[in-house]
Amino acid sequence: MKGMKALALVLAVVGLLVSAMPATAGAKAYKKYVGCGISKHAKPKHKCPKQSKKGAFFKSFKRDVHYTVCVRFPSRKTLCAKGQEAEKGTLYVNKITSTEPGKHKVTWWVKGKKVGTRFFRIKA
Repeated sequence: MKGMKALALVLAVVGLLVSAMPATAGAKAYKKYVGCGISKHAKPKHKCPKQSKKGAFFKSFKRDVHYTVCVRFPSRKTLCAKGQEAEKGTLYVNKITSTEPGKHKVTWWVKGKKVGTRFFRIKA
């Protein structure tokens, strides 16, 4: 009988925790990555050849949004593309024109909140 009471208590606690979670908890809102190329077929990469095209990719799964994407270069200079529009379900790419060898940091923002950061390296 003690085992049944313990099980019932555990199930009740789990039920309370699940019902307290927002419906969107754990649901992915955005896809963001860096690719060596700028076509929709470019795969996520962490290293790109110096002369290749490079792109910062962004997709919103839940709603239309305005986003900002910033790139910090190895020289510590940062460039941002502000007010980028993304319709729900559409993949967008912002071209990265750097040929500077070294580590780059790409950060995406929506409504002033950071939604993702990716690093990639340009090979010498």
